[in-house]
Amino acid sequence: MFFKNLRSTKHTETSSAQATRSTKIILTLTTILVITSCTTSLQLLSNEGLSLKTKGGYKSYLALEYLSFSRRLLVVKDKNASDYFAKKGLKIAAGEEFVPENPMGWKADLGQMEEMILMQKRLENILHSNSHVTFYLPIQTAHLSYLYDCWIARESKVIFRNSELAECRERFVKLLDEIEHYIDDLKKDKTPKVEIKEPEFERFEILFDFNNFKLNDRASKELVKILKYLKTLNGDFRILLVGNADRAGLELYNQNIALDRADVIKNYLIKNGVAKDLVELRSVGEDFPDIITKDGMQQQVNRTVGIYVLKGQGSFSSYPLPLLENIVYREEIRRAREQKGLKR
Repeated sequence: MFFKNLRSTKHTETSSAQATRSTKIILTLTTILVITSCTTSLQLLSNEGLSLKTKGGYKSYLALEYLSFSRRLLVVKDKNASDYFAKKGLKIAAGEEFVPENPMGWKADLGQMEEMILMQKRLENILHSNSHVTFYLPIQTAHLSYLYDCWIARESKVIFRNSELAECRERFVKLLDEIEHYIDDLKKDKTPKVEIKEPEFERFEILFDFNNFKLNDRASKELVKILKYLKTLNGDFRILLVGNADRAGLELYNQNIALDRADVIKNYLIKNGVAKDLVELRSVGEDFPDIITKDGMQQQVNRTVGIYVLKGQGSFSSYPLPLLENIVYREEIRRAREQKGLKR
């Protein structure tokens, strides 16, 4: 019986403690509600001011714009509008999306309605079609959004048709134009245009006898003409010598004899005043014949050294041989068409 009474007593004490705690919680919540009910939206938004400045970003700056606007409205005794925009600022600060004010809700002048709707569409186009703009221009776009609401809420009456009185409208239109110009400028292709300029050069060709890399009479006469041409050049130039062979003989042998032919031309040019460092050598052996033949066939037009004279300070390293050959081919066609009086 004793233990039963003891358990009953403890149960009573526990229930009493729980009731006390519940009462404290209710009192605390009531106090919070009382305090909250006494705190205006403007005060709540003011309390967020420092954190909004620290956080930054479009929505934070827009909330700060509404804070400033709400304070100014309170100064002129427009408590309803002040509270309205303070609440809008709190919603923006909490992460809600910005919605431009509806002119109809503010009983706007019908004479300005068309302009207001047009400007609202331009504003929404900036904010929604160009999301990167609010990232790169958070302060400007926040101010632009505020100016539109300021125009609709404060300057949409008939009296504000005069531009001298419609300060928000005038500033909004000017800033809107500037941001749109910024967006248009971003869309322009800023990539510098790269002009691909083909090398300006002349090509000569020296023919060789079969299984030989010595200069014959015809080759010697042709080299004299080339030297005369080089003397006519006023600016810088470089020379590329490309040795070729026909398909008679082993491929490795033809590769070597083609190089010997190019080397003979190089020595001739150097002996006649061309600086050694201006001359480059290549051997392509059988790989780039002027006339394609069967293996083992002799063909003198394939036993050549092509002499490419590149004008200017460029280097042949930028121009693979197939490209040079292609340019030569096109140039020969152009000249042939000109001689026949045909259009290029």
